[in-house]
Amino acid sequence: MAEFAEELTEQSTDIPESLRFYIDYEAMARDIEINDVFTIDTGFEQVHVFWSH
Repeated sequence: MAEFAEELTEQSTDIPESLRFYIDYEAMARDIEINDVFTIDTGFEQVHVFWSH
């Protein structure tokens, strides 16, 4: 989920290079999973992500 949060953020926002190391994608992933998506683990390091809205 952290990789999903990172990819989603980088595709939708221009992040200044000076701020890249301060972004906590693990925390963002946790919040996204709690509030916005439904996930299914299908195998070793494979997750399907579905928007719940």
